[in-house]
Amino acid sequence: MTSVETILGLLLASILIALIAKRLDLPYSIALVLGGLGLASIPGIPRVLLDPDMVFYLLLPPILTEAAFFTSWRDFMTYRRPILLLAFGLVTATSTFVALLCVVFIPGMSWANGFLLGAIVSPPDASAATSITRGLGLPKRVVQILEGESLVNDAAGLTLYRFAIAAIAGSGFTWANASLSFLWIVVGGVAVGGVIGYGLVKIYRHLRDPEVEVLSTFLMSYLSYFAAEQVSASGVLATVTSGLILGWYAPEVFTANSRIRGFAVWQTVIFFINACVFLLIGLQIPAVLVDLGGYPPGLLAWWCGIILLGVMAIRMGWVFPAAYLPRLLSPKLARREPSPDWRGVFLVGWTGLRGVVSLAAALALPLETERGLPFPYRNLILLLTLAVIVGTLLLQGLPLRWLVKLLKLPEDRTSEGEALAARIQATEVVLAKVLEWQESGQCTGQSLHRIRGYYEDRLADYRARLETETGSEEVDSPQDFQSISEQKLWWKLANLERSVVLELRKQKQIGDDALHEIERDIDLLEARITPRS
Repeated sequence: MTSVETILGLLLASILIALIAKRLDLPYSIALVLGGLGLASIPGIPRVLLDPDMVFYLLLPPILTEAAFFTSWRDFMTYRRPILLLAFGLVTATSTFVALLCVVFIPGMSWANGFLLGAIVSPPDASAATSITRGLGLPKRVVQILEGESLVNDAAGLTLYRFAIAAIAGSGFTWANASLSFLWIVVGGVAVGGVIGYGLVKIYRHLRDPEVEVLSTFLMSYLSYFAAEQVSASGVLATVTSGLILGWYAPEVFTANSRIRGFAVWQTVIFFINACVFLLIGLQIPAVLVDLGGYPPGLLAWWCGIILLGVMAIRMGWVFPAAYLPRLLSPKLARREPSPDWRGVFLVGWTGLRGVVSLAAALALPLETERGLPFPYRNLILLLTLAVIVGTLLLQGLPLRWLVKLLKLPEDRTSEGEALAARIQATEVVLAKVLEWQESGQCTGQSLHRIRGYYEDRLADYRARLETETGSEEVDSPQDFQSISEQKLWWKLANLERSVVLELRKQKQIGDDALHEIERDIDLLEARITPRS
């Protein structure tokens, strides 16, 4: 089967499975994994091999960029302590605990091989969790911690992965070299991503072609990852850094048309990438079982169960002490940060779904050591990785929606409240500008009547919603413009409204969720009223 036929087959299968999952109200990530298993079990289906370089260099960068783009700087810094405890502390703890389980239960497996498996399965996957939790109305704290963790834990897991391979393959591993390498991996990755991100932002200011702008955002994603890897730094951290920078400056450097088109293109591309990845996960399992034909099936199932339950248990055992112990030890921290609801902590512990990074890391294991010997336990490590990926998706992901309903977490409408307050403030500023134009004679007659009436009605609607919290319908957008001069006035007011909202974000009065909600409405208006001359 050629590459073209494989891609077309994956695309067709992804569409069909996604449609079925939609009708059954099943998370598409889980449905695609099950679909891949079903397809692979059909006699005569060609074996599909997943190239790890394709995952790392082709599929992973856009996933990281998209996740970073929509991450709120304010919220990331607010929850940086739990995020870093999960992204670095839990990754290390999981790697160590999995190594212990391997040494105890799998005859002949060394600590180095166990630690390697632990590094592979330790980082939860961003796309897996997002595809299942999106639309569940989870508390903002839970969502931001999960998304923030997924941005940086891949770098921690892949760093440990490099060290473990060096120790097993005989590449002269020492703790001193490992410490210096870790420092460069982190600092170098952030530096490369920062240089590329800021450099392209400067270029974006001079581009006014929506197609070129959208395409160049993909260039930034791939260039950040590739450049960092070429200097032995973290491609993950480089891509995340450039994505965060792009997300911060996008409202200022892109036009409304570019943002509208870009969001649509990126949403479609990310769905296709995730669909292919989860489908390929299911397709790999039967082939791996064939390569492990010398092991008794019952023994393989036992080992898979031990590692899977161990990974799930260590995460749940980590999140509660990490959430409450620092507050018991530090009265200052307890006063500054109230104790989180145990139900939210439980959800963070439960939502540890594995995915594309773990699979790619397992597939990328070398076939031989430096001495030319077969890499020890390679096929078994790949099977155990697949067991953890599929197991977490099914055992934790499948009942997640039911679990959220059972816990009855209070509805978090923080972002909606911030967005509504920002809309009111921006509209008040716009109305003040309209009155200023009226007094100076810049806006008169029918133009004044239409513009002032539109914003006064909208302000009244927002204030009524703030008082009643009923979510009443939006005021209709202006439909007709009588002249180019009036069109220019609308355009100036839309940009004034945008500047007020961006200033509120800079002052940390609103997060990026609220910003993107308001920005989309302004973009849709601005796309219609941008002056043609």
